[in-house]
Amino acid sequence: MNAIGIGIKTAVRMRNRIPGFPTSKTRNLLFSSTTNTSENDNEHQRQQHQQQPKQRQKSKYLLPKRIILIRHGESLGNIDDTAYASIPDWKIPMTRRGERQALFAAKQLSDLLNGEALYAYCSPYKRAIDTWQIIEHHLENENSNSKKASDSSGCNHKSGVEIIGMREEPRVAEQQFGNFQNPHKVRTAKAERRTFGRFFFRFPNGESGLDVYNRCSSFLATLSRDIKQIDQRYSYAQQNDVRRNESDVGDNGNSNISSGNNNNNNREDAMENMNILVVCHGLTLRLLLMRYFQLTVEEFENSYNSQNAKLVVMNRFVYDDDDAHDDPGNRKYYCTHSETYQYREYYKLDDNAKKALNLLGEISNKNPVYNRTASKFDCGMLLVDGDDDLG
Repeated sequence: MNAIGIGIKTAVRMRNRIPGFPTSKTRNLLFSSTTNTSENDNEHQRQQHQQQPKQRQKSKYLLPKRIILIRHGESLGNIDDTAYASIPDWKIPMTRRGERQALFAAKQLSDLLNGEALYAYCSPYKRAIDTWQIIEHHLENENSNSKKASDSSGCNHKSGVEIIGMREEPRVAEQQFGNFQNPHKVRTAKAERRTFGRFFFRFPNGESGLDVYNRCSSFLATLSRDIKQIDQRYSYAQQNDVRRNESDVGDNGNSNISSGNNNNNNREDAMENMNILVVCHGLTLRLLLMRYFQLTVEEFENSYNSQNAKLVVMNRFVYDDDDAHDDPGNRKYYCTHSETYQYREYYKLDDNAKKALNLLGEISNKNPVYNRTASKFDCGMLLVDGDDDLG
């Protein structure tokens, strides 16, 4: 079985338009971007670098443009904790308000990702799946309407968001609080947890925050491998699109490239405008960020859950030679695995998300023993492919 589980219907829903892909050399430095240069013209590239903007120096990205985390819309359990006594936690539905929140999030995604591609992971809990289905339905309708408007008017309209696949991912499910839950016992346990600490407290017949953290660690390692597979398959599909369109132009004298999403058809770099969406839960979202940005236990304890259906955006940025004075280790270097020159790629957590999660201000100054600086909150990298150290 490959990294993204192609062929497993219950796990992955990939579009038929993505064919198989040719073999290529493994790129282990998944957190780096690539420039397609040889060792002989390295000097020429270095000279050109001083004259061109940073973004024009990269002909290849190895990481998606954004990783977006979103908590499900408001659920019945959020407003009535007695529901857990008779309904399994994973079957708790969303409320009407939660559906409206999910639709609003879909509209925000549509505006943010206009003309770009999206691959999604979703918790198998009903409230998370329902949130994703509302998002998916809205984005697909936007795509359809955009294409119709472009075909009828001949003008470029909003391009829409291309959904290339989705997978249910149990490792980003909610923390386990037990099976059918006695409301009084759960309230007592949560009160004890506030004193003991959220990260290490274990619910009777359930999980601790540390258990969820380990699940998140495993998921991030898989995500880093999945990104490579998505890159290879989707890049190859885009190359075939370009070849077919060029053939149509040559045979008919007219281009059949549609105006919608044509920025995807004109590129071979799958990651340039690729986005990853993870639909999960409040505490799981915080523990994903804790693992990714290497936050301390105390920093996690002082953080807040994200509001329902709010986007938590991690934006890609690239260190290059101009940033070497800040971090000399991020100068361009030759990668023997891909036989290319690469720069490091990182992610920054959006400022609005940091404020909402309380990952700013006092937390970074409270523990001088850690020498915590803003940059540690601002950026981080995915696990190196094959990293088995999940602790």
